Amino acid sequence: METTNIFDFYWNYRIVNTKSKNGGEDWYCIQEVTYYDGKPDGYGDPCLGSEDMQTFGDVWHMMKEAMELPPLQEEDFPPQGDEQ
Repeated sequence: METTNIFDFYWNYRIVNTKSKNGGEDWYCIQEVTYYDGKPDGYGDPCLGSEDMQTFGDVWHMMKEAMELPPLQEEDFPPQGDEQ
């Protein structure tokens, strides 16, 4: 049985083009990517994405703007399943 030394593992944020999530078309997402032995090993969901790198810049700008605002709380949203 092969084991991986914990020090061979790290992660970072990367832009990942996840075409499988968009019917084979480009879909660029910021993902948390894990690495083993220096090679990408996986990435997690959810992601933020866009159809192309130009509009991805707009998404990035909106993310930076979000950092300037106070976080929303679950209580800020209507309860799930309520009809209005």
